[in-house]
Parts: sequence; C-alpha cells; structure tokens
Amino acid sequence: MILRISRLGLRRKKVGKDMDKLEEYQRWQNNLARVRFPRWKELPTLGLYVDQVVAIVNEQLSHLGIEPLTKSMVNNYVKKKVIQAPIKKKYAVNQLVDLLLIGLLKSNFSLDDIRAGIAQVTINSYPQAAYDRFVEILNALLAGKEIPSDNVINPQSDRLMTLALKSVLSRMHAAQLLNAMQKIAQPAPLEEK
Repeated sequence: MILRISRLGLRRKKVGKDMDKLEEYQRWQNNLARVRFPRWKELPTLGLYVDQVVAIVNEQLSHLGIEPLTKSMVNNYVKKKVIQAPIKKKYAVNQLVDLLLIGLLKSNFSLDDIRAGIAQVTINSYPQAAYDRFVEILNALLAGKEIPSDNVINPQSDRLMTLALKSVLSRMHAAQLLNAMQKIAQPAPLEEK
C-alpha cells in the first residue's frame, strides 16, 4: 500500500511539472497577445543609419521571438535590390518598413516572394496605407481579436496579408508548443532494422 501511495505522489509531481511546461506556453501566448507593431506614423521619419535601423527592427522582432536582422543582412538586401539603397548612408521610413516586413516574413517566405507580395499589395494602395493595414491585421491576430473590416485596401490584398500573417503566427505557435511538449516527454528513438 505504501508503494502505491508513493507512486501516486510521483505521478502527481510529474503531472504538476508537465502543467508548468504547458503554462510556459500559455504565458508565451499571453505575452504575444500584448505585442503591438508600430504604425507608419509611429516610426522615425528622420534618416537613420544602418545600426539604428537594425536596432529598431530587432526590437520589434524580439517581442515575437523572431531571429534578429544583422547589418550584413541589411547590406545584402540592398545589394540584391530587395530594398532601396540608402541615400548618403541614411535609411528612410519606407526602407525601415520593408525591413520590418522582411524580418517578420522571412522564416516562411523567400525574399523574392516577400518583395513580390509588397509590390502586389501596393499596386493600388499607397505604401503607408498598405503597411498600416498589415499592422492592423497583425495586431488583431496577435491579440486574438477579430480583424477589423477595411474598405481602403482591395479584398485580395487584404486576404493575402491575412494569410501570410496567419502562416507566420501558426509556425511560431507550433514551434513554441512543440518546445513545451518536448520538455514534458521525449519520444522513444526510432530503432534501426
């Protein structure tokens, strides 16, 4: 009987630790719900040097747990014409926006696809309006709220932005949940035949 009670106690402790790991995932979700990406008018409008641009982009990406951009990456994006070259080594707000989008989307999409998506969405909309709508969708998805309707951006562009953001956030959620589950239990290794 004593042996049975001690096993039950061990099982309860293990279940408690397992719940702690899943609570870490829940805390991550709750923190994610508080993240807010800045709108265009909230971004610095003065010319910024590459160090400043990287710092601003990485501050936003870090809230989402996304790998930071480096100066080398930014320089490569300029060389590959993914973003416009700086003028007198200073970056404008539109380049900062492009880097925010690239940083957020690069884990799911190629640079060519990101650039094509930005170009497609801005065919009929000003970059500021398109970016602000992107941020509006992102912030709603992060908060777990319904995406507000919009009559400024065409419905196909709106849908494209929503699907792209949902794919990025789904990937982030899956990675975090897998990490929490792996802390709880490791699967048995596959046996060779």
